Amino acid sequence: MHVVVVSHPPDLSAYVVEMLKTWGLAVGKLVPPEAVSGLDPSEAPVVICPVSEGVRGCEEALLAYARRGGTVISFLPDPTLAAAAGLERTGRKEGPLRLRMASAPASGLAGESLPVVGQAETYRTAPGVRGLAYLFHPGRYAGESAGVTETEVGRGRVVAFAFDLALCVLMLRQGDPARTEFVPAGDGCARPSHMASEIGPADAGWVPFADLLSRLLVDLARRRMGAPVPLLSHLPGEAPGVLLYSGDEDFAEVAWNDDELDFVAKAGGRMSLYLIPIRTKSTPEDVRRYASRHDVGPHPDLRALDGRPVAERIAEFERQIRMFEEMFGVRTRTLRNHCTAWAGYLEPVEVMERLGVRMDANYICGTYMRDRDSSPYAAFGAAMPMRFFRPDGRPFQVFQQHTHLSDDGIFSPAAEYSFRVSPQQFEVILDRIFGDMVTRFHTPYGVIIHPSNWAKFSRQQGETLLRQAAERAIPIWSYDQWCAFWEARDTWRFSEVAWDGSELRFGAEGESPHEGLRLMVPAKYAGASLLEVRFNGEKGGWQAATRYGEAVALIPLPAGKTDVSVSLRYERGRR
Repeated sequence: MHVVVVSHPPDLSAYVVEMLKTWGLAVGKLVPPEAVSGLDPSEAPVVICPVSEGVRGCEEALLAYARRGGTVISFLPDPTLAAAAGLERTGRKEGPLRLRMASAPASGLAGESLPVVGQAETYRTAPGVRGLAYLFHPGRYAGESAGVTETEVGRGRVVAFAFDLALCVLMLRQGDPARTEFVPAGDGCARPSHMASEIGPADAGWVPFADLLSRLLVDLARRRMGAPVPLLSHLPGEAPGVLLYSGDEDFAEVAWNDDELDFVAKAGGRMSLYLIPIRTKSTPEDVRRYASRHDVGPHPDLRALDGRPVAERIAEFERQIRMFEEMFGVRTRTLRNHCTAWAGYLEPVEVMERLGVRMDANYICGTYMRDRDSSPYAAFGAAMPMRFFRPDGRPFQVFQQHTHLSDDGIFSPAAEYSFRVSPQQFEVILDRIFGDMVTRFHTPYGVIIHPSNWAKFSRQQGETLLRQAAERAIPIWSYDQWCAFWEARDTWRFSEVAWDGSELRFGAEGESPHEGLRLMVPAKYAGASLLEVRFNGEKGGWQAATRYGEAVALIPLPAGKTDVSVSLRYERGRR
């Protein structure tokens, strides 16, 4: 049993699989359009069609598949498929837009709408078409139309998105290529934050909207699989969320570094410290001391080259990464640039991939130099790591991990650009952020607490972060630590998933074991409760938890194993 994604590059079919994998639905399979006619809904209950010229010509095969009992999920369906789904295209829908859920609950949402960017269309719906969600213009009453619909076709159905979901998520996360090298008045350098897509009034920043849009796709697919489909949990162990803690050294004294690093370690945490190789005060001996308990990476400084050609800045970016590794003998796993200075669109990512850097932390959610919205997920709406992708659908082997709070921008008492949030006010704000994170979103939350600012004005807020995380059983991890977990998790796949009404069987295979990896399955399904877990015939245990309002079982994978046979038995009448 698997989810099929129709693929005819160049398209974003591989990005769709990345979206599924990010949330742990590790059963995605790319197939060419000509293979659709041979699909069996009992083996492939769901077929996802991204926007692609290559899909044209297989609409009849998709409809025949739906009539046999399958579910087709299509983004901007072509005319034949749209007509069968009771949809009539009446024109392009100008953005920015919001998606308002109206039917099935969406994970993480409690009435909020989700920003939509990129191509969208207006469709007129026929009687019998079920509206799952609607597209509207923020700040305007008129003009709402179908956003996501579901229509019965034979024994199956067509779920249609009136916008290109894959492109929407990609642009929200990575920014709009049309804004490359944009520098707003008052700033001096290009930054990832300046590439954020225009999403209209800032009313969505309290939810990780880009992530929840991709989770919506996963939820729609899972509901039509006809089985308690396993997921690979995206969080370590039984953690309800993760605090990603880092500090950019900038101009800090070694003593300031030590003070913050010591406090984080005593709080049971691990942090990433990013050093500017061309002017750090830390010696190789200092770095060895830091690295005994924490992680260290480069903090390339490109600010002296503001306004210079992209190629020149990219060359300096690469030079400083190599310099850092030569100075300290530390392999770069994650990094963040000083002031998050950027160059071009994805050119820095090309360098990272070539040098073996696996995770970027430069994208900061927020509206720096754009407006005064200080909500945690403003502008980008992303918290989960996903690979960077080129617009033509080719992936980079570099994960994009957004950061959500920088102490200078939120707490500085003097900087004009700061929100000047007091420790007392932050206590209340963080309680909401962490409360939402562990009960609704179940995502990482990334922060920068500079050692120099820790020494001058942000220590109290930093201590609040660490204390509240401990109170909510949120692990405090470095970006490198998170990267290692995500790399290991990324190697795992499920195979031969089969459900007979009481027993779920599948294979779980990966290249890298990790003690934090967990399978996540429904604790109840179709009136039956999980009774027994077996790995290779041997009984295993699980931990009950609630994720996105659903009772689930978190099941540890056997230690050190990379290939296991899993059997889950459900029984009716059990509580």
